[in-house]
Amino acid sequence: MQTPIKETFTGIGQIFLQENGLTGLVITVAMFFSHWTLGVACFLGSLVGTLTARALKYPIRQIQQGLFGFNSSLAFMCVMFTFGEESAKSPLLWLWGILASVVATLIMRAFLQRRKVAFTFPFVLTCWLLCFLTAKFQLFGLEQTTPELSDYTDTFNAIQSPLYAWAEVNFGSSVITGGLLFVAIAISSPMAAMYGMAAAVLGTAFAHHLLAVGHNNLANGLYGFSPILVACAFAGERLCHFFYILVGTLLAVLIQFGFSVLGIAPYTIGFILASWLILWMKSKIEKVDINKEKWLKWLNP
Repeated sequence: MQTPIKETFTGIGQIFLQENGLTGLVITVAMFFSHWTLGVACFLGSLVGTLTARALKYPIRQIQQGLFGFNSSLAFMCVMFTFGEESAKSPLLWLWGILASVVATLIMRAFLQRRKVAFTFPFVLTCWLLCFLTAKFQLFGLEQTTPELSDYTDTFNAIQSPLYAWAEVNFGSSVITGGLLFVAIAISSPMAAMYGMAAAVLGTAFAHHLLAVGHNNLANGLYGFSPILVACAFAGERLCHFFYILVGTLLAVLIQFGFSVLGIAPYTIGFILASWLILWMKSKIEKVDINKEKWLKWLNP
């Protein structure tokens, strides 16, 4: 029988769609290299989600798979990232993080009950309500902090950009965090890790050449993190998996850019909407009845 601690780490691994407790442990450690509040929030968020699911007697198999840990972990980290380290001294902020984790868990349960693929949408919906709007209207005296971006100055920054993209999945801002997150995914799925690294580079290139996004945003991985999650969702050995990741990366970048232009915090909505579209497209493609003999005859008359 799994313990809540193992389920908690498995839930953290599911942020990158990896059902692996060791992956979750490495991810947690990685977040401390960005800021101690992110490391604590990463673990606490998943723990709150797991314990909430146990208290409400959700299906034990889903709990063991970590399905109630990853959205709650992201939600807690989002609270700490949004309101900054100074606000972390306030007990209210930690209570706000716990509330966000519980809400994200309840939304995730609603998706699972309807057998719908949620990805990280419960986290995004929760944080639009509890972080974005709270900061916008400065409710409860909580004000949003503006994160510092590393200056894009030379080729070295460009090389580091994919690692910052890995860190940005969890609101991190450290090359060490990004490197450890890459290693964490490689422990579970080397293919997902390699596709993720390629997608981070590709997403950044799309944003630069198609959308003329500023160099600082690119250097900090802001257009690479959603493509990484797309890659983790669709990594596989077949050529079609490469196609899904390529199209999904382009869609994720375009969607994220659109939300940013509208002034709405995009979080991982680029990954979510792109992946839902790819799943829809995939279902249509798989329904097509391909007569292999007819095609072979046509190609080899």
